[in-house]
Amino acid sequence: MTIRKRRTAPRQSRAQLSLVGSRLALCCAVSLGSASAQAGWLDGLLAQNQSQASGAASKQRSWPIHEFTRIELVPREAGAEPNQHPAALQPDALRQQLAQIQFVGRNGAQPLFAPDELGELVLPLTQALERAGPGDDVLLLSSARRPGGMFLSPTAVTVRLFVQGGQLQFIVHDTRLEFYDTYRGTHAAPRFTYGARKAAAGGVSVHSASATSVRPDWLAIPLQATAPANAAPPAPAALAPVPVPAPAVTAPPAPPPRKPLDAAGAEDIERRLETLKRLRDKGLISEDEYQQKRKEILQLL
Repeated sequence: MTIRKRRTAPRQSRAQLSLVGSRLALCCAVSLGSASAQAGWLDGLLAQNQSQASGAASKQRSWPIHEFTRIELVPREAGAEPNQHPAALQPDALRQQLAQIQFVGRNGAQPLFAPDELGELVLPLTQALERAGPGDDVLLLSSARRPGGMFLSPTAVTVRLFVQGGQLQFIVHDTRLEFYDTYRGTHAAPRFTYGARKAAAGGVSVHSASATSVRPDWLAIPLQATAPANAAPPAPAALAPVPVPAPAVTAPPAPPPRKPLDAAGAEDIERRLETLKRLRDKGLISEDEYQQKRKEILQLL
């Protein structure tokens, strides 16, 4: 009887097992290093994007709000003294000051801005003044339907602003510019004109109980303005106050005579009255709303 010996696989030596373990450890280390490098690359990319976004915001020079309402930075008028920019203004204080500005229109003294209009303008206006430099002026264009609601065409307010002498200089060119009907008929982009330091007041008269009148179209508004901590101190010339003459104690000018209504204006009023009547007949507005809007439209005659 022959006894066969059972063959067994050769056992691996301790040296071989140690070599395999070292290779596995090396692979794990490479993988972990690669993941760490990838995470670091992603963090760097995110930081770079955030830095680019911050840089783009700091270079922003235009704040479009809606059609024909915007705020933008433009080069300072030629020959003008450097402005005290940048200037950090409190939005609530700015809103209160702008809410007090009135102009003399067909129906006497009226607020230059409506409350909801100021709600859209104050924040971008403070941002523009914070990002403006000594060589920048701020232009403000605001269009709204006033004072007759949705049945009247929008009119525009145009203003140039800058900080001088610790005050917000506020120069108005238009208080109720009628432009929308022409734009709707021709589709040509309207051209707006803003106030200027050397321009004579063109029949515009604005006033405020808390501001000083430099010209009929120019107010110097006192504001608590503080420069950013990292801003360089302004040059001595920029600190020189704007000479402000003592306000003359005179009665407010009488409202200008109402312009005669032309054929186009009469047709526009007739069209609005017909639209208003259709809305009431369809039950889309109440009788009280109908009478109120009808009265507002008839006041234009």
